[in-house]
Amino acid sequence: MYLYEWGFQWSKKLMTYEESIEAAKKRQGQPGLTELNAPDGIQESVSKSVYDNDSLYAYNDTYIDLRTPNDEKRGLITIFLGGIGWLVFYPLVATAYISITRIFAGFYSVEDPINWSEYFFLIGFPLFFWGMLFIYLKYAFRYLRLESFTARRIIVRFNRITRKVYLLRPKYLGGIRIMDWDKAEVVIDKNMTELDGTGGFVIVAWDKSNGADQQGNPTDDMEAAFVGKPTRNASELLAFWEYIRRYMEDGPAAAPPPKKLISKFPWPWNSFKAAWGLDTRFLQHSGLWVFVLINVLLLPVVLIHGTGHWLSLLLCYEPRFPRVIEEAGR
Repeated sequence: MYLYEWGFQWSKKLMTYEESIEAAKKRQGQPGLTELNAPDGIQESVSKSVYDNDSLYAYNDTYIDLRTPNDEKRGLITIFLGGIGWLVFYPLVATAYISITRIFAGFYSVEDPINWSEYFFLIGFPLFFWGMLFIYLKYAFRYLRLESFTARRIIVRFNRITRKVYLLRPKYLGGIRIMDWDKAEVVIDKNMTELDGTGGFVIVAWDKSNGADQQGNPTDDMEAAFVGKPTRNASELLAFWEYIRRYMEDGPAAAPPPKKLISKFPWPWNSFKAAWGLDTRFLQHSGLWVFVLINVLLLPVVLIHGTGHWLSLLLCYEPRFPRVIEEAGR
């Protein structure tokens, strides 16, 4: 589910850019709010090591394509809202077929004519389900499209030659954006504790007019990209950002290619692996084996989640960058 992107786009509709800046200024220095120790620009190193975080779709001397934190968070909405949609659509088709065949059969048959009460039910039932379908499409389908009938994934491309960051997103989640790497700000605390990095991911943000849309028009509001698989601790999170930073600033030699790239093909076992979500490195510590037991007890839920995850991928299309972006920097 594209929860973070949807929430960010929704928040931009609540207030204008000027109101957002004013609200941020009022929050600064308020009691009880911890200060974010962000890096002083993208040139500042935050870690002595680099880590690809198993988050790369593509790697070459020109660009790297990275995933977002959404990949595992999909499937349950497809199962729930997709099931409701099927319970509305199937009776609609069935009743419409029965009504049409019965009406035509009774109309041409003298021996078995249709009375007025039958007309009421043969017309009323399809109209009822048409109304249910209208309500479903108006109020529920928009949430189903957060993980089905949309782009299969969001891709963030860092191009070191053009020094641009390309955001490949569906139109309702911001669309395609071409952002300036040199004007980027990373929302990360370089002094965070190890616990603070649990489940974290990199957030790269841009101010107004620090990028452009596909037509070349400057961005009229803030933009943000949520990058990478959720990490297990602060060391991984900081090393992951350092990997991206060194690739863009120092080149591929400073950020070696990963041992394995992420496959984009919707293999079913990858969906069940994402739903399982168990880090097998826990097995090296006997005190953490309780997580294995918990996951075994939750196996039915995992199977349902994995099935929904796979179906959501099958119901989506594979997004592609426009040709001009694909050829940029080559």
